Amino acid sequence: MMKWKHALIAGCAIILLTNAVALGGAAYNRSGEAESRLQLTQRELGHSYSYAGREDSGIALSLNWRFDQPEQAEFNYALYAGRWGMPVWLDRAKLAQLGFGVEKLSASPESGQSYLDHETREVLLVLELDGAAWQKYLLRLSNQVDERRKLLAAAPDSKELQDKLKSAEDSFRHEQKTGSRLFVVDAGLELASLRASYPDRSRYAIVRGLIRLGSMYVNKQTVIGGYITELHSDQINVPLDFRQAFDNGSSFQATVAFGQRLEPWLESASKIEPVKESQN
Repeated sequence: MMKWKHALIAGCAIILLTNAVALGGAAYNRSGEAESRLQLTQRELGHSYSYAGREDSGIALSLNWRFDQPEQAEFNYALYAGRWGMPVWLDRAKLAQLGFGVEKLSASPESGQSYLDHETREVLLVLELDGAAWQKYLLRLSNQVDERRKLLAAAPDSKELQDKLKSAEDSFRHEQKTGSRLFVVDAGLELASLRASYPDRSRYAIVRGLIRLGSMYVNKQTVIGGYITELHSDQINVPLDFRQAFDNGSSFQATVAFGQRLEPWLESASKIEPVKESQN
């Protein structure tokens, strides 16, 4: 009986200590002035899949981030500006700056494969909102529409070209209206250095994450680069006072602050009322 009581007391103590550490960390993160603040919408904040099907009323949001990827010989809307490839800026030079031992890689794929599979580092990642990376993506989509219109004009009866043009136009319209404007654009090891390069705290947030060394086959060549495997703390709990802003799939705007530990929290949120069409 005494052993059982001791185990129960020890278990309760561990739970209390864990909660105290978590609460203390959250309090420190929100102390003082926020490191950055971003004004996001449903384009950049989605309901977390980890909360799907739960019986309680808790809501969590996840940051919908992307990055610019290397150009492929055949443009692929499903992969470009996603998060399952390699950022175009995460090349050998950047990896070396981040402390990866790229000099260990040999021209022989066999000799470097084990190293490629296991080298992972924690870094600081720069999130850009509605900036040059998103504008570049929009321009690329627009150019693709123009190119396919020209091809169709030369062969107007081609069903294949008609379908390709429609796909390009649909992708462009979708990106203009609903695509996330939040892109990971850089990485580093020192917060002060990154903030000096990206001083606008309403446009750029800096978070912690993981990068893994890897390789990718691009345009018939093997390219050494890196993968962003994780953004730490990209899940944001919604306080009870703000939950009505996220009901029924409504459009919303939200202020997300990033604190001393570079972890985000929701400062405010409200629904965006649809614009009523004029009766004239």
